[in-house]
This record gives sequence, structure tokens and C-alpha cells, in this order.
Amino acid sequence: MQIIEVLQDNYILLHQIHLHLHKISDFKIQGSKQTKDKWSKEEDLLMDFAISLFGINYKAISQVVSSKSSAQVYQRLRYLRDRQQQQHNLLCKEEE
Repeated sequence: MQIIEVLQDNYILLHQIHLHLHKISDFKIQGSKQTKDKWSKEEDLLMDFAISLFGINYKAISQVVSSKSSAQVYQRLRYLRDRQQQQHNLLCKEEE
């Protein structure tokens, strides 16, 4: 898996997604029921886009983006890549 390269190459896009999701959360807190439903749909679409683009879940993406330094980002990406590889290996063993 090339998760580190994908996320490093798309860090600006990833950061924009993260910021937009935080804005949506703020709008949902302040809005009426109808507004909340509208923003919930947009939030779901944006999360689906992030997941399909980066191949990992939004929680992992937000943890990566929330890191303070590039060293922390790199360390987090390595951890995610290693964990994905372990999960992949376990699935392969189960199929055998």
C-alpha cells in the first residue's frame, strides 16, 4: 500500500477536507433541523469522498491532519500503513 505517498502528495487537499468538515460541524450545531439535515448530507458526501480518495477512514484522516509537525504526520502515516498491512496479512491467512 502506498498510503504514505498518497497522503503526502495530497496533504493540502486532505487539510481542506478536514477544515471543511469542521465548518460543517459548526453549522450543524448552530442550525435548524432542516439546516442540520442539509449539512449532514454534505458531511457524509465529503467523508465518502475522503475515504474513497485516500482509502482509510475519516477518523484516521483527521488524526493525521491534526498532528502538529511533519514528523508526527510521517510517524502516524507509517503506523496506519503498517496496521493496514497487518490487517491485509490477517485476511490473507484467514482465506487460506
